Amino acid sequence: MTAFAALSFAALAFGCAVDASSDPETAQTGVKRAVVVVERSAGADAPDAVKAEAFAGFLSLPSELEPGDVLPIAELALDLPAPGACKTVSRNRRTTPADAVAQAELLDAGEVTLVANGVVTTLAPRAFPSAADTISGVVYTTRDRAAEPLPASSRYTVATSGSSALEPISVELGAPAALDAVTVMGSPFGNSTTLRTAQPVELGWAKGVAGDLVYVTLEGNRGSTLCAYRDDAGHGTLPASAVPARGTAALSVHRLRTAPFTSVGLGRGELRFDFEISGSVTVE
Repeated sequence: MTAFAALSFAALAFGCAVDASSDPETAQTGVKRAVVVVERSAGADAPDAVKAEAFAGFLSLPSELEPGDVLPIAELALDLPAPGACKTVSRNRRTTPADAVAQAELLDAGEVTLVANGVVTTLAPRAFPSAADTISGVVYTTRDRAAEPLPASSRYTVATSGSSALEPISVELGAPAALDAVTVMGSPFGNSTTLRTAQPVELGWAKGVAGDLVYVTLEGNRGSTLCAYRDDAGHGTLPASAVPARGTAALSVHRLRTAPFTSVGLGRGELRFDFEISGSVTVE
């Protein structure tokens, strides 16, 4: 799996206003979940040099397990704080007995394609080597990081041909615009960005639409802080406690759209668009 797949399943991969597991469907038995992720990323110093990737996972759960217990282990959970709040990012996975988790499976969905602006992208199936080898199956990823087939501000059709384990899926959903006009302390975000230790950080961006989120991570040598904001607010503040000690830190700003969908035989599906601008900052 690519570094993108590991990050997106884990951060995306990161209790939670947009946690994919926090809905009434968690009480169902024999639940099947689909998570499809499209990510575009660029450096703050080169915003036009965009790279993109996509992946998909289709998870089957036995009756004794709830999605909230297994999705993080399968790296299919996205755990963000509520808009306006922050949290310290933990690398610890929640624990569920291995013999129970082993009954979950990442399903074969047949051929998996994404279509945007008339361009068809077929995702490649890959074996999933999960934590402690407790979950087996297959995930689907793009073969390269070309940005053109995975554009912003476009309609996407997600389709699978289906298999003996899963009915075919075909849904159409819209991607948000790319992040624009990102500022840090009133200045354009770039590799010359400087922060002051123990002082809050004011962030800005061109407003998005209601319902989307902007989430921000600031990572230093001793840890990482994750904050979430309403995209249509156009601004947010990182608390002083999030700013690491003097030195170099990594700042990333993400626009996130989470679009749920349903299909025959599927408990819940979710298409996530995660568009990022990132760079290093100096803390003085």
